[in-house]
Amino acid sequence: MYAYLIKQRFIAPEVITHFAKQHTLYEDKEHHNAVFVGVDENGVPRQASKRSTSTFGNAFRITCEGSDTKYSFSHFGKSSRLYVFEAPIDMLSYISMRKENWKSHSYAASCSVSDRVLFQCLKDNPNIKNVCLCFDNDEVGQKANKRIAEKLNSMNIQNEILIPTHKDWNEDILNGER
Repeated sequence: MYAYLIKQRFIAPEVITHFAKQHTLYEDKEHHNAVFVGVDENGVPRQASKRSTSTFGNAFRITCEGSDTKYSFSHFGKSSRLYVFEAPIDMLSYISMRKENWKSHSYAASCSVSDRVLFQCLKDNPNIKNVCLCFDNDEVGQKANKRIAEKLNSMNIQNEILIPTHKDWNEDILNGER
């Protein structure tokens, strides 16, 4: 998992280590997939998604059976800012590109273009007052950004849309964006 995330995805080793030490990122024993764990406000695991680390054949992503999808792979800091992504790899890519003081902010991967994770984060973290929507630079991601921004605006929650230069934040890091 470390080799895949560092060498294939260009994720910063110290970022991977942070989440591994939090027990929210690990390698499954059987197939060596990367497992991204979402915990509730008490730190209890509620959701897990797997992503293959194989560079051969078809890659896959799956949410594990029994997962509560309003919880997802995330990090919560003390600042008022939350960054929301479509996928864990994009979240890790964004953090790797902007490592300075990253732990002070909050980050969540929705594992979709749904707003369920976002609204659970807002409910559980009253310090969050500003949301950065960071979905993919494709039609589905941008429609989701606009739809969710309109909902946040109607609730008087500050928000901004951040758009990767390429299709997603991992493609940005792979192409040398910083």
